[in-house]
Amino acid sequence: MAPTKKYIPLQQLAKFHQVSVALITEFADFGLIEITYTENTPCVHSHDMERCERALRLYKELGINKEGIEIILEMRERQAELQEELSRLKHMLKKYEEKISSFYSDDFLDME
Repeated sequence: MAPTKKYIPLQQLAKFHQVSVALITEFADFGLIEITYTENTPCVHSHDMERCERALRLYKELGINKEGIEIILEMRERQAELQEELSRLKHMLKKYEEKISSFYSDDFLDME
């Protein structure tokens, strides 16, 4: 398995997505993505790629402006946070239900 690249140069990213480097830079200036420099080359870190690619798709395929993209990305991130919290709470509830069930079944056994 080949190691994953940590940084993707903007030039390569722009070419792959058929957009200009200026557009990606504009997204970075607006705060949608973060540009990092490695060896004086502007790059996007691999952990930011999903967000970057999603922003580019929203822009290219749906024609959504930067402000709209920002709102959509923030809502998706908030949705993911809430989903994670819901899963955590469901897990906690299940544990409490098991404890309560165990407690009551032990009490009923003691009564017999």
